[in-house]
Amino acid sequence: MQHDPFTAGDVVSIRFGGVLRHYGVITGRGTVICNSRLHGGVVEQSLDTFSDGRNVRLHGRYSDLDGYHVEQRARRHLGKEYDLFGSNCGHFVRHAHRRKPTPMQVAAATVRTFGDMLGRPKRRY
Repeated sequence: MQHDPFTAGDVVSIRFGGVLRHYGVITGRGTVICNSRLHGGVVEQSLDTFSDGRNVRLHGRYSDLDGYHVEQRARRHLGKEYDLFGSNCGHFVRHAHRRKPTPMQVAAATVRTFGDMLGRPKRRY
């Protein structure tokens, strides 16, 4: 019997695009909740589907929160849309662990906000 090295709340990632990584949070069911551009937002999937045949890297915990609370914070976002600059997989795992955004994430959100404020008015239907 093989021991599963992952526990609820752990952050895991897979490599894609050469040097980039895609992150997710392990659940108590052994599935992964991640924010995926490919799937259009936050989804829960099997570890096999998440990894798609690639090696899974364990990053452990990003906080002192217990696995149950990390999983619950992640589950609240199921179905939310993906956004490269405002809500990507990195933002998602940090939020699940109640971590503050990185300076780069804050800068991207600020630029985006100013762009929205200065942009053309949106059409109302």
